[in-house]
Amino acid sequence: MKYLKLLILAGVVIALIFVASFFLSKKPSSTVVDQGQTANQSIPATTVPADTTSSTPVGTVTEAVDSSQPTWTFERFQALMTKSGRSSSINTDTFDQIQKRKKTANQIVAKYLTDRLGSADPEVLRAFNEVPREYFTYNYQTNHSFADVAYEDKVEKVKPWAIGWGSALSDYLGQTYMTQMAKPTSSDVALEIGTGSGYQSALLSRIVKKMYSIEIIKPLGEGVSKIYKPLGYDNIDTRVGDGFYGWPEVKGGFDIIIVTAAAQYVPPALIEQLKPNGRMVIPVGQPFKRGQVLYIYTKDADGKVHSRKDVGVYFIPMTGAIQK
Repeated sequence: MKYLKLLILAGVVIALIFVASFFLSKKPSSTVVDQGQTANQSIPATTVPADTTSSTPVGTVTEAVDSSQPTWTFERFQALMTKSGRSSSINTDTFDQIQKRKKTANQIVAKYLTDRLGSADPEVLRAFNEVPREYFTYNYQTNHSFADVAYEDKVEKVKPWAIGWGSALSDYLGQTYMTQMAKPTSSDVALEIGTGSGYQSALLSRIVKKMYSIEIIKPLGEGVSKIYKPLGYDNIDTRVGDGFYGWPEVKGGFDIIIVTAAAQYVPPALIEQLKPNGRMVIPVGQPFKRGQVLYIYTKDADGKVHSRKDVGVYFIPMTGAIQK
């Protein structure tokens, strides 16, 4: 009887060791979770920004998609599209062609930024290479993907694409240019006015510490808010609201503010929410007219605001309270 008890005890110990070693040897499963020029259409303006449609705590650690890696496959793309509540009509061959054109697009961006700014920021190039543009090429009004045209492989072909309700996914040269002009760093907190497709905010999110984005078109903002989580881009918060008021609930303000619609003038709230030593990139001009100019606003350490004209641009107008 004594030996029987010892044998049973030994068996229990061995079983416990086996179970413990099994769980200790398993790696934690990574939750693969989830940046346009925006045609902001009017919704009833409020004096307070509208509801937040997605919120992620700062510092949440998740495995983010990096489409420059071999792990970015057609199967993974399809799975994440489904997880974000969207469908895709491309096949494996088309996906492979997209990845080939992306290599050319990387070279086009590097040359474009170097020619215009003297050099291409390695962090901007890295972000462009990592973010899968094909995932953001989607028309939310008609519910169809146009991933097959995600990367134009010739400069003369690069252009914006409609994503519904008069909004557009900006051309990737303009987006990388504005990103570099914002001079993003890993410690920055950034705000985008005009979420659009979500691609611009995604680009910045791969560089900055925290990204916020506001979209005035409710169905677009609600649809796009669901696409970041499947990608593992967990440092992005979005809301539906009027970007004229910024995001005043964010204490301390923003190091970067990037506006992706032409404003008739610079909203005072955005100047107020810009941190000392902060940068704002904003197109200013009249709706649907040539003569719009990209301005770079900076606020020095003493809080004094400086501005300079950069280049001529053409953006769809910012709407909402700014039109009153």
